[in-house]
Amino acid sequence: MTLAKSVLGIVPGLQATALVAHNVKMLPDFKMKPSKKMEIKKPIKRIVKTGIGTLIGISFIKPTASLINQL
Repeated sequence: MTLAKSVLGIVPGLQATALVAHNVKMLPDFKMKPSKKMEIKKPIKRIVKTGIGTLIGISFIKPTASLINQL
């Protein structure tokens, strides 16, 4: 195994870690008190955008890993 392939083998793990970090941002901040004026559309929109981003991110990690394994 070459040095380049072993370094590139880390890339899918880093991509998955970045995707998890992106999803963790969706968790509510428990220090803040929820206001009664919170709109319902904005949280739903954020959840949908994050879900779509997650699905796209997962679908990119697998081809990246297979390309690295082919080296």
